[in-house]
This record gives sequence, structure tokens and C-alpha cells, in this order.
Amino acid sequence: MNPRVSVAVSTYQRANRLPSLLAALAAQTLPLDEFEVVIADNGSTDDSAEVLAELAASSPVALRVVRAEVNRGPSAGRNLAWRATTAPVVAFTDDDCEPTPSWLAAGLAAVDGGAGIAVGRTMPIPSQRHLLDRPFARSVDVAKVRFFETCNVFYRRADLDAAGGFDEAFATPAGEDTDLGLRVKASGATPAFVPDAVVHHDVRAGGWADAVQETLRWVDIPRVIRQHPDARLELLHGKWFWKRSHPWVLLATLGLLLSGRTPFALVLVAPWVHHRTRVVPLCPGPRRRWLVLPLGFALDLVEVGVMVRGSYRHRALVL
Repeated sequence: MNPRVSVAVSTYQRANRLPSLLAALAAQTLPLDEFEVVIADNGSTDDSAEVLAELAASSPVALRVVRAEVNRGPSAGRNLAWRATTAPVVAFTDDDCEPTPSWLAAGLAAVDGGAGIAVGRTMPIPSQRHLLDRPFARSVDVAKVRFFETCNVFYRRADLDAAGGFDEAFATPAGEDTDLGLRVKASGATPAFVPDAVVHHDVRAGGWADAVQETLRWVDIPRVIRQHPDARLELLHGKWFWKRSHPWVLLATLGLLLSGRTPFALVLVAPWVHHRTRVVPLCPGPRRRWLVLPLGFALDLVEVGVMVRGSYRHRALVL
């Protein structure tokens, strides 16, 4: 078998999602003999090993499984996966995703047409969209080239080799994909957005505590900026802020602190309230979005705190 493209996936503790991923890959319009799938079990302790063994035996897809006994982070898992592939093009997706049938064909066509990096369209799984109505639900929506998210990106194998793959110094699953994309881009590869290469992403409908827990993993974002200072304008809002809400929540905090001296300082809270009720509300419904404002305020402050912590660790200011 000489596949044209290899699908590389790193999985950890998501045995329940793997059958859906393989079913989506088996439904690709690209002929089965033109692609392979390599899944790296990144030290899972759930039923992933058993599920993958069953899928390898039953799926029509050419599936190979490699395993790390200890989880050393997403960069190490993805490196293990793509280095075990054999095709000249590597397509990355994640274990909580479901590629649409034309995904591989569209992404491969873009690379064959000259794209050095092909970033596909990512959106929530349609049957789970209703979950996004819940406050603090999270998913992934990619509509342009920016962060090079590994839920949906294609690279030439030669470029991955030249770049040395993902930087395993990234300790958390955040920023390592952007870092790789920027390094490959700097080497001369031209990125392209491919709207027809669609992947559907799982919706995580947890509450405020789950959102806080997920926020803590983004502490390495400032490391990306330290490694790629010229990307500040491209990646950040106003050159310094991770999210659009962050300058407004800092201004609102100042207003609250000064309100004890003068009530007029509370006017500084208004831009954040407008942002979180009109521009980027925390949930639909005019009444609900007001009710969740206190928790939203707290979450925005936690996010800024994580950026400050990362800024100190990596010596690159991001707020």
C-alpha cells in the first residue's frame, strides 16, 4: 500500500469517542486504499487500548495503533503518531472530532494544488449544537488560518521532518499546534484555508468549573509569543490580549476598585457589560445572559490570571 495521505491522531482517555472518529474516516470519499490512519494511544488508562484493537480488526480503514506507556503531553503523542505514518502528506485531526466525507479529498487537493499548510473548516457537531445554548459550553470553530489547530490541518511530511515536529517543551495541550504552524510557515510553506475540508468538533457542555479547569491549560500561550514575537498582531487582540473580553474586564475591575472613592468609576464597567451581553454573550436569551454575568466576570478574570502566570513563566507579556 502506498497511501497518498496519512491521518495522524493522538488520543488520551477518550475510548467513547474513537468509534465515531473511525466511522467518519471510513466514510471518506477518498478511496480507502489511498489513505492510512495512525492513532497514538498517549498513555490512556481507560478502555482505549481494547477499543482500538477492536477497531483495527473490524474497520475497513487501514488503521495502525502505536502506544506510549506514559502520557507526555499532546506534542509527544502527535509526534509519535505522524512519525509512524508513511504518506507524503499528513492530515491531523483529534479524537473528539468527526471529519465529513470529503475532508481528506478536499485537503489533499489543496496541498496538491500548492498549499504548504492546508487549514480546514471546523465547526461543532451539528447534533450537538443545542448544547452551545448552555452557559460556558465550549467547542471549536475555525473559519480562517490563524492558530493552525490540529483538529483539522494538513502538512507535507517533508516539512514536518524539517521542522522536527511538535515542540515537546509545551507542557499543556495549548499552543503547540500554533507554534508548529508558524515554524513551518516561516520556512517558506504557504498556508491556505480550505472551506470544503470540514471537520465537526465535539461540544463540551460542562459548567463554570469545567470552563475554569480548561482555562488553566492555556498557560503556555505566552510561550508561543516568546517564540514568535512577530506574530503578536496576528494572534492577539490589540497586540497584548488573548481574548477580546480581557481589556474590558481589566477596565471593569479598575472601575469596581475605584467605586468606593467615587461612584462615577462604575462607568468603567459598562464596556465589559456591553461586550458580554451584546458582542460576545455567554449564552443566548436576554435574561439568561444577564444572570450569568457574575460568573462570566469571574471566568474572564481567571483567564487573565492564567495569562499573567504564563507571561511570568515564559517572559512574554500576554493578558
